[in-house]
Amino acid sequence: MKRVVIAIVLLVAIITAGVLENVYVNKIFDRLDSSLREIENDIESSNGNALEKTSNLISWWESKRKYMELFIYSPDVRSFSVALGETEGSLMCDDFQNALSKIESLRIMSANIRRILDFNLEDII
Repeated sequence: MKRVVIAIVLLVAIITAGVLENVYVNKIFDRLDSSLREIENDIESSNGNALEKTSNLISWWESKRKYMELFIYSPDVRSFSVALGETEGSLMCDDFQNALSKIESLRIMSANIRRILDFNLEDII
């Protein structure tokens, strides 16, 4: 009986950790997607805020990436940082067309990373 209780407690702890991780990942990527949309809108409207928002996003992403990598390792998470840096570089050079293409790449990478890190039924089957 004692072993069954311990097994149930461990199972509940594992499920709880999985749910909390899923919530954390979704919260991060919702904010990330929102920030990418804002930067894209700023580039298209040429209001000059895109570079500052990109720099802020890079700082925010790097702080979150460090914690995410404690739980989950994905090379795509690190390559996302590189793509953000390329976007910032394009904005510094006033190459807005390239920056827009980088933003689109970042959106696709974000969706892919979310899919990899997120809990899916496909992962079980």
